[in-house]
Amino acid sequence: KPLLHKFTSRVVAVDGQAVRASKNSIQKNGKYILTFYDTDNGIALGQKLIGEKHNEITYAADMVEGLDLRGSIVTADALHTQEKFAAKLIEQGADYCLAVKQNQKTLYYDIQLCFVDRLETRTLEIEKIELGHGRIETRRISVSPGNTLKADHLKKWIGLDEGTIIKATTEIVDKTTGQISSLDRYFICSLNWFNTHIAEQCARSVRRHWGIENDLHYVLDVDFFQDRTQCKNANYLQNRTLLHKWALGVIRQAQKEEENNTGKTAKSVKRYMAQFNAPSIALDALTRIIG
Repeated sequence: KPLLHKFTSRVVAVDGQAVRASKNSIQKNGKYILTFYDTDNGIALGQKLIGEKHNEITYAADMVEGLDLRGSIVTADALHTQEKFAAKLIEQGADYCLAVKQNQKTLYYDIQLCFVDRLETRTLEIEKIELGHGRIETRRISVSPGNTLKADHLKKWIGLDEGTIIKATTEIVDKTTGQISSLDRYFICSLNWFNTHIAEQCARSVRRHWGIENDLHYVLDVDFFQDRTQCKNANYLQNRTLLHKWALGVIRQAQKEEENNTGKTAKSVKRYMAQFNAPSIALDALTRIIG
């Protein structure tokens, strides 16, 4: 709690991460850690050692009850697009934005059809030019009322009758070759269609989900060497990964404090890790941040 700051409709991303060095003859990819990650605060709210990837479906809904997610938008990939999970989030006072792929075939194709025959759609176009990567990336978010779906879907997905369905299109132009690639993704969302800035809210929710991959999982593997943690003891692995996330949360807050005080980009995670090797500096930072 001391590390958390209040945001309007903060986005909490849910995803599992494999600790590959923990693999064995049974678990070929290693054990998985399921995490609820506050993408706005840069804080892991909770985690669970789940063993196999498919176990995420069972544990995600159960973890919702132990977390304060009121007022947040919870995002997840298609594995978690489950009726029980969505219902638990609504019950706890949160909204959901869940990816829909062909593992939910009927829902997936019906959403596609809604955008083909759309009569009432709000579209937000966001263009981002990344010169450093030699490409032009255009992101388009199209939002339609959830009640354009068939009644069967609305009965299954609590909150969708007043919510939205989303089509997110990413188009990338290679500036060197001129080659164009495009990808469409679809989502169901309980955010109310009549919200004034619904397209902007949906765009932010879809985009912020990547924070759990880029800002958490990648950093844990690269800077904390978590992917190389060789361990057969489940309790040790659970506690070790939890401490990694806690330490990263402290560093994130130290970075925000530095940027607020200096107006410049903060030092990297690696530099903070080296700096906090000195106990006096680490304790001083903890006192200020948690204080």
